[in-house]
Amino acid sequence: MRINQADRFPLLPSLNLRTQTHWGSSEWIKITEDVEIFLNLTLSLVNRDLFEQGLSMLHQMRRSEKTEEIAENWQSVHTGIAVISNRVTRSHRDTKGRPEWYDTLVSYSGHGTRPILSIKDLGLDLKYSSGTVVSLCGTILEHRVSSWGIGDRVCYAHFMRESVRQRLDVPPAGWVMQDNYLRN
Repeated sequence: MRINQADRFPLLPSLNLRTQTHWGSSEWIKITEDVEIFLNLTLSLVNRDLFEQGLSMLHQMRRSEKTEEIAENWQSVHTGIAVISNRVTRSHRDTKGRPEWYDTLVSYSGHGTRPILSIKDLGLDLKYSSGTVVSLCGTILEHRVSSWGIGDRVCYAHFMRESVRQRLDVPPAGWVMQDNYLRN
């Protein structure tokens, strides 16, 4: 008898969100609600199909016994958010998404910071000051933040996981095409 991977390894929220060992995670979800709704709307403009795919996955997680409690409060259509605080981000490509998907990066930085987001494959160095939102195909485009000057810096990196999409059996969003913006 073959054991189903979904039975053996159920889809669960991050340990950071499921346990009380990480102080403030439920409060963080609550205070970032308005920002997450804004970022959802931004994603719906960048890639409507990806937004709808994420929304479908979120609705499924809100109906699942193992994820409903946290998913009810989770406002982002992204399946994950990494919080990067006061450290450089080495040059990398993201490996757990799909090439046609967009990651959404949000920069918050204090006084005196001058972060630069470098996108090596495009030869771009972008000012990445506080409040900047960048959507990029992180699986394709090599990117980094090597320094930011003085002061504190936080990046909220929003992403989708292919493994979550597969587990929930949601059709993948495709490439953004001009027709995506021309349809009614």
